[in-house]
Amino acid sequence: MLIYVSLKHMGNIKKKVKETPFWLEHTPRTLRELMEDAVHTCLASYRERKKSSASPTPLTEEQWEGMREVGKFAFGGFEDPREVNEDRAVQTAIAAVEDGLVRIFRGAEELTDLDQEIQITEGEVFTFIRLTMLSGRMW
Repeated sequence: MLIYVSLKHMGNIKKKVKETPFWLEHTPRTLRELMEDAVHTCLASYRERKKSSASPTPLTEEQWEGMREVGKFAFGGFEDPREVNEDRAVQTAIAAVEDGLVRIFRGAEELTDLDQEIQITEGEVFTFIRLTMLSGRMW
């Protein structure tokens, strides 16, 4: 099933959020299943990028400009030799939603109940927002 996920691309001045195609193995019936499928899809993509990093390709002009705007250049190398534990990754993602650290929207509607039945149609747009806690002092 093809859905779209709104992603923020660093360094992209013209359009900060872009709808990116995202393939799911099957049609999820609950938010929990959507999270599980999303983690599996992201891990498969990560493993593919990790394999291809052994023979890196030259940077495109768009990638170069994006990195220049941010002020950080990365060339896609993977330093960590450990394999990702898929079950633990799914548990971490579910815990983040339960704890309110990740908010999920389908269009303008926020999805909060992990076990509530949801109807997902092909081509819907989802937004995953990871909340970051900031700390510091006011001087």
